[in-house]
Amino acid sequence: MSAEPTLTQEDLLPAGIATDREAAPARELRLRIALGDFERAARSLRDGGARFVTLCAAERPERSVLGVFALRGRLIALRAPVEDVAPWSSIGTWWPAARSAEGELVERSPISPLLRPDPPRAALSGPDADRVERDVEGIDVFALPYGPIRSGVFEAIQFLIETGGEDVPRLHTRIGFKHRGLEERMRGMDVDRGTYVAERVAGIASVAWATAYAQAVERALGVEPPQRTQRWRAVYAELERIANHLDVIAKEAETTALFVGQARFQIHKENVLRLQAAFTGSRFARGAIVPGGVRENGRVDLDELLAVLDAFERDLRRDRRLFLRTASMTDRLIGTGHLDRALLEAYGAVGPLARGSGLATDARHERPYGDYRRLGLEVMTAEEGDAMARIDVRFDEIAESTRILRQATDQLRRRDGELRIPLPAGAGSAFGWSEAPQGELVVWVEVADGHLENVHIAAPDLRNWAIFDHAFPADVLTDFAFIEHSFGLTPAGADR
Repeated sequence: MSAEPTLTQEDLLPAGIATDREAAPARELRLRIALGDFERAARSLRDGGARFVTLCAAERPERSVLGVFALRGRLIALRAPVEDVAPWSSIGTWWPAARSAEGELVERSPISPLLRPDPPRAALSGPDADRVERDVEGIDVFALPYGPIRSGVFEAIQFLIETGGEDVPRLHTRIGFKHRGLEERMRGMDVDRGTYVAERVAGIASVAWATAYAQAVERALGVEPPQRTQRWRAVYAELERIANHLDVIAKEAETTALFVGQARFQIHKENVLRLQAAFTGSRFARGAIVPGGVRENGRVDLDELLAVLDAFERDLRRDRRLFLRTASMTDRLIGTGHLDRALLEAYGAVGPLARGSGLATDARHERPYGDYRRLGLEVMTAEEGDAMARIDVRFDEIAESTRILRQATDQLRRRDGELRIPLPAGAGSAFGWSEAPQGELVVWVEVADGHLENVHIAAPDLRNWAIFDHAFPADVLTDFAFIEHSFGLTPAGADR
């Protein structure tokens, strides 16, 4: 188990900024500052190596702007009360990672009119799908609004592509067509019912969302779920990760018409989802995780799980080898959608997208939670920064997930224990987090008398979609699907 790093406000902020350190759970450092100092404090954190996570409105202990940053194994929360009406400076004008979160704050919070200047941002509350903005001029250049409704089962998102037929000099990603108001819907719910909404924010990552939400509630109320609970959560999370990564790989095979490869990886994915259903009664493990624990032990004999893993690893090694030996497949991925590490750092990228460009960021490693404090983790990275690197990371992470599954299974077989503890009455606030297949997600909750007073969700998809526009200068229009699939994102995480 890794020790919690020691950080003080003197380590983080420049002289002259008055701060009050507030009580917080482990792995959090909360500092109360004046609103007028917020921009300077955020700049100091960025210069010190912090990664931007989110920006939102908090209600406890008073209405505030809450800026959240990841640094040295902690979440640093700057809380600036807004009892006055003095304007405060945008950080999105100089920190690209903050633009989408600032855009949400401007559009959805009563704090928003105080922000100056207006931050550059994507429209987040129902962009006009018929509006075509042209930035590129030239002979034969045209603008193609691709989406928000597309063929297949893709969710609503639009890409405004400007092209002369091959090169893509400009692409603009538009999200927010189906804003569902889930955070507002959760306010006032009892904490158990909130789980049902949390795990449906992005259905393909139900376990990750339920885990982050449950952890936030547990931390807010000062409880630690039983170890056996934490192991089951890790099992469900790694099965979910494997299924998501296989789906991305299968889509890449489909795009290049490698139909046998597509079928093979979809079969693997289907078998994993059926195993998840056998364990929990749901292909997406919905209802399995609750604040305070899990509902029950997995319904499958653990020896059966190990047998399934043996067959899966054997077959996947063969299929990966065939995939990588198929030149018509790898030629479309190598060098495609290249992203520089410096760009990803500026945008606070997370997940396989970041790790494919050499950024070893993973919430299971940076801020170990649950059973990952005992299971350990090797963070898989690649340096090339292209679509092939992102697929290689996913293949390697599948192998690491099977290792974790074996280790967790061994511990579950050797030790029994309780599955759920009651939540105490009381009030509190906290962050919870997990590493979803798409990257780090963070949930902020404020709880009182068993009910949710405030909820904010920082989705990996919202952060990573902002980078999609930068993946095309060296590519052509026919590379679009390969690049999109290599990102492995869902619009649902952004359309909350």
